[in-house]
Amino acid sequence: MRQFLKFVHDDNVYCKYYEVVYILFHTGMRISEFCGLTLKDLDMKNRIINIDHQLQRTSDMRLVIESTKTNVGTRKLPMSEGVFRCFQAIIEDREAPRYERVVDGYTGFLFTDREGLPLVAMHWEHRLNI
Repeated sequence: MRQFLKFVHDDNVYCKYYEVVYILFHTGMRISEFCGLTLKDLDMKNRIINIDHQLQRTSDMRLVIESTKTNVGTRKLPMSEGVFRCFQAIIEDREAPRYERVVDGYTGFLFTDREGLPLVAMHWEHRLNI
């Protein structure tokens, strides 16, 4: 894992995804849980990540919020110092979308496309196709 993170960090192409990879590796979140994270899910003061939903794209291309995969999947994750710093960088770099899209009542997704729609697992799979 350490070598892979170093590769992502030092690579000219993949370095822009370092925080995402770091968070996923150090929290064990599923990609769909990460994609569903909103600003409200991050308690930066107490350094807690609230995981109680995930973002999915249906076969007919609709975005939906679903509960976590299992009851055990609903959890509050503490942020390590590194995870905290990565979330800080993501929040600081996040451009507010021109249109705040709402998916099943959720807004403020961390990563959105040009139309303000939240990124889903497929987007990250394509970006991180290493």
